[in-house]
Amino acid sequence: MLSLLGYALVALLIVFFLKPFLKIDRNIGAYAFPFGIIYIILLISADNEMFDAFWYRYVGISVGVFCELIFLFVLFRQNR
Repeated sequence: MLSLLGYALVALLIVFFLKPFLKIDRNIGAYAFPFGIIYIILLISADNEMFDAFWYRYVGISVGVFCELIFLFVLFRQNR
């Protein structure tokens, strides 16, 4: 489970590094999209030995998908 937090930290650092190039708003929903995408890509490309149990990876991917859903919810709510 600690590996999920490590990958989340790496994804968060990458998002903060890319922030000037992506011109992200100060809205939490705007950060959810790049974080979710990067987190999912990191978890899919990670080695199986990095996780204590095989299902930890799928929990992390579910968190990434949930971040994408938060982004879509915020996006559709602002466009009304």
